[in-house]
Amino acid sequence: MIKSTRTAAMTVMMLLLFLLPVTSIYADGNLLQNPGFEEGGEDAPSSWTKDMWISGDNSGILSIQSDEVHSGSKAAVIENIEPNHVKWVQTIKATPDSYYKISGWIKVVNTAGEGMGANILALGVGGGYPSVTDTSGEWQYLEYIGQTGPKQKEFGIGAALGGYSSLIQGKAYFDDLSVEKLDAAPEGANVISLDSAAVNQDAGGKKADTPHKVSPTKMLLISVLFSVFFAVLYTKAFRSEKLMKQSDNVYSKWLSIAMGVAFILRIWIGLTAQGYQNDMNTFIAWGQRMVDLGPGKFYEEGYFADYPPGYLYILYILSLIRGVFGFAHGSGGENLLFKLPAIISDLVLGYFIYQMSRKKLGTGIAFGLMLLFLFNPAVLVNSAAWGQADSFFLIFLLLSIHGAANKKFVQSAILFALATLIKPQALIFTPVLIFAFYHHRAWKQLGFGALYGLGIFGLLAAPFFWNNGGLVGLIHLYKSTLSSYPYSSVNAFNLYALTDPMWSSLDLTWLGITYRVWGFIFILVAVAVAAFYSFKKDRLDLSKSYFIGMALIVVVFVLGTKMHERYMFPAIILCMFTYIESRDRRFLSLFLGFSLTQYINVAYTLTHLNADVNPGADGIVLVTAIANLSLLLYMLYIGYDVYVRGGIKPLPTPPTPEEKYEEDLKIVEQIRPHQRGGRLSDEV
Repeated sequence: MIKSTRTAAMTVMMLLLFLLPVTSIYADGNLLQNPGFEEGGEDAPSSWTKDMWISGDNSGILSIQSDEVHSGSKAAVIENIEPNHVKWVQTIKATPDSYYKISGWIKVVNTAGEGMGANILALGVGGGYPSVTDTSGEWQYLEYIGQTGPKQKEFGIGAALGGYSSLIQGKAYFDDLSVEKLDAAPEGANVISLDSAAVNQDAGGKKADTPHKVSPTKMLLISVLFSVFFAVLYTKAFRSEKLMKQSDNVYSKWLSIAMGVAFILRIWIGLTAQGYQNDMNTFIAWGQRMVDLGPGKFYEEGYFADYPPGYLYILYILSLIRGVFGFAHGSGGENLLFKLPAIISDLVLGYFIYQMSRKKLGTGIAFGLMLLFLFNPAVLVNSAAWGQADSFFLIFLLLSIHGAANKKFVQSAILFALATLIKPQALIFTPVLIFAFYHHRAWKQLGFGALYGLGIFGLLAAPFFWNNGGLVGLIHLYKSTLSSYPYSSVNAFNLYALTDPMWSSLDLTWLGITYRVWGFIFILVAVAVAAFYSFKKDRLDLSKSYFIGMALIVVVFVLGTKMHERYMFPAIILCMFTYIESRDRRFLSLFLGFSLTQYINVAYTLTHLNADVNPGADGIVLVTAIANLSLLLYMLYIGYDVYVRGGIKPLPTPPTPEEKYEEDLKIVEQIRPHQRGGRLSDEV
């Protein structure tokens, strides 16, 4: 009897051993290195790195301490001094299409604001994981199940306070984090995607609402129409002797009509197109804050504002106008009012193109080039539809490069300072001015330019920082702005849209190197490319300053990290001015290419954002990214041919009367009766 009982028990145990791995949720063990933050120093726990949305010790603090622990002798702490998204991050090797249990212990000291609380997030995933803003002074356990994508081989984990577009103040402790691979998801578990390209589930575990289907039909149709418009001007109008030799009086009348139509079109788009309301609301809130508190208290600790002071003056004026006219918040009139600076800037840039090219290329071609800019869909979607201020910023940047190209170095430095005061992205173009000053040894002008430029910069920034940190506060603003958006690509259809899902953490790797390092590498590459074209052959020829500026922004956009969808915008007008200076028709083809890829990038992203999703790695994104890489290579080739080998390919000139006569003869020859055996056939 006992022997039989033992035999039965052994049989049951053997069955369990075979069945449990199939039916249970078996975990491989913790995949995180140093999960309890026990190893390493106070500021640098081994295997973990710091990541801050708004950088700087005045914005947030990450450290390791021993006062509050769940187990062991240490725990991580995050303190957001101002609303922020701060995290300790670590990258884990993963298996495609696999399940992982992600868990950890959190103790919240305090939080302030409506943002996301303390959480353990999958990097690049917008939501779906649990968070907590109050643990009642106790340690609280958080857990969720994630699944990798079909081609995903790694993902990042972060112990975080706050979330993307969900910043929060506060302090929280983290300890005993864990990532375990599972054979299957527990029955009834709410599984979120660990692939940032996938649609996440909400924190409640239900599947997110089916995203609005984004149709590219309208966008592609507009791209085709602009391409046809470009082709007609390029192949017909620019070769028409009748059009090219019209008097200036005729073109002056057409100039007024074109400007009027361009303005009316932008007003209509501004009123009817759905811009990105988050950006519009931010501009409106900043303008009202300027009215209510003035510049001295605008950048108070705890308030999110990542724009330098330059454009805030414009927002202040717009808010005063809104108050006079009594526009209701969210009304079409209010949105149009805050789009007006960009709309008017479009017209100013168009007029500048006309005036500049008329002197060099003639009134007819100048008028055509202006039309290509004013009715360019990439320009229209940026200003009139989205409502961004890139055209306003571009006026000062373009005039600065124009000053350098014409050896007006002091003027160039002053305008560059103003451009930098509006958008920090102006710093990308710094080599253009440095090379121009160096080649002409304009040290005296450099001194005056720096003095006047920094003086005007300081004068306009002083009201904001005189009693708010001074120079240190101003430097902190630029440092935090330039270090924000720590992702491989922020909806830019560039190289990193091909390597990994966009919004991948900078700490993820590609070809064994982190995206953070790739970003630094390609900034150096951009400067090296600019230096090559600047120092090669005729160094004193500053007319190539426009090309050098274009090369800088294109290399940084296509190959650099942290790029937004709109950052290629300056390349469009710089390419236009490169053609005006060089007269090489290939730059017009490049202008068309950049116009189309920039329009598709911005329009497609805007449509997705208004549907509450980011673009995924679909055909439109991948083809546009490949096109941008191809345009980059084509630009470098044309630049080498023009500025190193001196090979200029101008537009074909209008045919002469002799050429027309020869062409008519060829047509007549083609329609003459056929001959048989050298004699005309008399058959009917």
